[in-house]
Amino acid sequence: MTPGGAAAIAAPAYYAMSALVLVWDTFMAGQIAQLRTAPRTFAFMSALAALLLAPALLVDTAAASSLAGGTFDALAWIWPAVTLLFTAQAIYAVARRMLHPFLGIPIVLYDVLLSAIIVTRYLIALGITPATPWLALATAHINVVGYLTGSGALGARFIPQLPLLAPAFPARWRVSTTLRALLALLALVWCAATLLELPAAAAAVSSYEALGAEPLQERPAGDFAIGVRLLPVVDGPPTASALRNDLALIDTTGAEAISVVIDPRARNAALDSLARALDALRRDTTVLLVTLAYEPGAGEMRRRAPAAFAAARLAAVSRVVRHLHPDYLLPAGQPYGDAARALGVQPLLYWTRALTDAAAAAHRIDTKVRIGVAVSAFDARDSALFAWAAAPTAPVDAIGFALAPDFTGGAGLAVRLRTADRWLASAPRPAKEAWVFDARGYPTAHGELSQERAVWATLAWATGHAAIKGMIVGDAGDYEARTGLRAPAGRLRPVVAAIRRATTSLRETERPDQPRIEPP
Repeated sequence: MTPGGAAAIAAPAYYAMSALVLVWDTFMAGQIAQLRTAPRTFAFMSALAALLLAPALLVDTAAASSLAGGTFDALAWIWPAVTLLFTAQAIYAVARRMLHPFLGIPIVLYDVLLSAIIVTRYLIALGITPATPWLALATAHINVVGYLTGSGALGARFIPQLPLLAPAFPARWRVSTTLRALLALLALVWCAATLLELPAAAAAVSSYEALGAEPLQERPAGDFAIGVRLLPVVDGPPTASALRNDLALIDTTGAEAISVVIDPRARNAALDSLARALDALRRDTTVLLVTLAYEPGAGEMRRRAPAAFAAARLAAVSRVVRHLHPDYLLPAGQPYGDAARALGVQPLLYWTRALTDAAAAAHRIDTKVRIGVAVSAFDARDSALFAWAAAPTAPVDAIGFALAPDFTGGAGLAVRLRTADRWLASAPRPAKEAWVFDARGYPTAHGELSQERAVWATLAWATGHAAIKGMIVGDAGDYEARTGLRAPAGRLRPVVAAIRRATTSLRETERPDQPRIEPP
């Protein structure tokens, strides 16, 4: 079983463990500060580490988001520094024999390991490519987190992994002894799990070496558009800074399509504001794709009142079409991806009805809107969904894919590309229009070079299929996940140059004697 392959039922336990470590560190620091026999240096280190822990966590969380990363970029070093301070405190305690080695050594090993991982991630955030062994160590850590929290660990903006403060006084109560033994055991288990995952992590990192060298296929008719997903999920008027940065990225990449994700609760004023912000691009024939997201608690809403939930979704479809008039609308998103995470896995019949109703609602307002659906899990359910959507009788105008590596790295992406090949080959003829509705890599999990290679390999594959008319690269920034083309501090990741190279190459191969086919 690969990380994220289970239902992540251990996620609550993981977050409970993180909360326990936070309480432990705070309590231990207070006890050590009151201990008269503790050396002043040790007491100061312990108190300072505990004092800075919460602020450092807050800064690290904010610095990982493109919405606030520029503000906190200058302070991003605080979290690695605090982790190193915890490590120094633990080493001091063990070196001075202030606690039993059976307790101290596991804490030291855990803190040293965590410090190496956090420093590696900090270097990646600065745009520095660490040596392969260090990158593999950070990847192994994410794999272990993935076993507990699911596939979201690959792009998670914040993973609450806290260092341990070493106790420097005898346990006063039996429960204290038990808790210390438990934490020492957890530290050992985590270190062992990370080391055991190292071979798989190293293979994942090296798997990208086979990607990125593929040439793009010429599209002389100009019938292939490269796009970028802009903004975080739109639930209100977009912020000026996000708009400014993301629209500048469109200019830099030369993208001819844009994608936005809309919260179904977004009010008319927010949709009007977005429409005005994108108006200049729309006049420039830029293709607009809109995906309808799932609000928090959507699963509970559907279970409590299925009819009301369906009606609210259709009302949101109508509002989006009326205010934005997108070229493409994905009213269900990825039925066995984001939708399954929000609503639980639903049978195929549920999605065929939902897409049919959404298509009717959209076309009552604008007959030019094309309804799309994306497959992302590449399992038997997705296969059935793809077969239904590809049929001439289905009310779906564009079938598409969400393509990304997994915990196995580029090897996982290659498997998905081969599966998509088979599905496209088996589609009825004439084939419906297809898109790659979402293509991405994981720059902080596998390195920024891996992101560039994954996106380029997907582009090379997509341009080689005449039925595929475009590809959306996600995301412009690190909004919901660390998968952005732009790092939180504003630095453009290497993948941006690759996208620019691709858009330029495709335009240069268009034939002057053949009229350019604009995406509908």
